Amino acid sequence: MEDQATPVGMVCPHCKHRFYTNPPQGNVMSFWESQPVAYSLKQEPCFAYSLMWENYRIRSVHLPQNDLVAEESSQMESHS
Repeated sequence: MEDQATPVGMVCPHCKHRFYTNPPQGNVMSFWESQPVAYSLKQEPCFAYSLMWENYRIRSVHLPQNDLVAEESSQMESHS
């Protein structure tokens, strides 16, 4: 579960520990992976965002935009 804040964003507890005790070396590259890494319950593709150093990589899986928009709109409706 990605619930730990770091200078590079939210990561899992293991990645946060690794990030602070043995920091990644070299230049960092960031990119979206072109192929889906998972599918939502509605069979929509989920994509991964990667931060990659010479000796370490952090990947985070993101839900489809439609799910996020629907969730935000339902929250707005319930607060209106």
